[in-house]
Amino acid sequence: MAADPPKRIVVVQTAFLGDVVLTTPLFRALKRVYPESRLTALVTPQAAPLIEEDPHLDALLTYAKKGGEPFSRVLSRVRSGGFDLLVSPHRSHRSALLSLLSGVRLRVGFAGSAVPFAYHRRVRLDPGLHEVDRNLSLLRGIGETPLASDRVLCAGYGETEAEEVRAVLAEAGVSAGERLAGLCAGSVWATKRWLPEGFAAVGRGLVERGYRPLLLGGPDDREVSVRVAGLIGPAAVAGAGRTSLKALAAWMDRVSILVTNDSAPLHVAAARGTPTVAVFGATTTGLGFGPFHPRSRVVEVPLRCRPCGRHGGARCPEGHFRCMRDVTPAAVLGAVDELLGAEGG
Repeated sequence: MAADPPKRIVVVQTAFLGDVVLTTPLFRALKRVYPESRLTALVTPQAAPLIEEDPHLDALLTYAKKGGEPFSRVLSRVRSGGFDLLVSPHRSHRSALLSLLSGVRLRVGFAGSAVPFAYHRRVRLDPGLHEVDRNLSLLRGIGETPLASDRVLCAGYGETEAEEVRAVLAEAGVSAGERLAGLCAGSVWATKRWLPEGFAAVGRGLVERGYRPLLLGGPDDREVSVRVAGLIGPAAVAGAGRTSLKALAAWMDRVSILVTNDSAPLHVAAARGTPTVAVFGATTTGLGFGPFHPRSRVVEVPLRCRPCGRHGGARCPEGHFRCMRDVTPAAVLGAVDELLGAEGG
């Protein structure tokens, strides 16, 4: 590859929103290795806004796999892209089939993917690494070694998103000097959601500490966020679903600290350097998706049944949901105080 560098590269990552943010260091690394190449990312339409501002990407392709878009359509887009290197951090059957049929002359993926023979060069997936470092290990498939400088997340936004944030805060009567604390009570998976009452207790504790709680998330999180805001009281701002996904990065720049479940905002916060307390239940940091920056804390309870899956699930398989029920607001607020003290807050 060094003698004949690729002119067009595509990275296939059609996983969840957080997974896409955790792939941004790979974009950075590929652009470092092949600065003259045109780098394209293939993601879902939902995830695309999170990486629109990534300076290492030259183009985006989307695949609405959950929206019923025919597989043949995205395959046609990839085949017509003129790509000569395909790198796939995503390990699903569908991504492997897309890679296999893409016609790209060099395909790199994980040996542990659903269909490993879809790739010419297969890299061993180390389960002990963080997902960022697992993704970066794919560089070995092109004969390169990841550098420490590659290990940087990216989540950007523009003036449009900054104005969205200002408009919500102005409507809520939040002044420019008020200190805000973000709360993300939602998650795609029910077993990754801490109890609304727990978030509310933390929100009230934040009010006592001089912070105004701000409930964040997408449209699907609106209901739980309104509920939590109501339990906190009039100081809380229910902002979930009121701005675009891309504006999540702008929110991270506005809050002093974020309290969240194991979900995409955790990784956007890491990309923006926002101090974060994450509540982990069905999942554990050992799966490789923990906070990717030092200004963070994880609150969890040790149970033999954890983790109960790579992503969580719709219900607790043990029937007790202790992984979340046993997490106390005092423990979360203790982690908050550690970070705010370290930040001089």
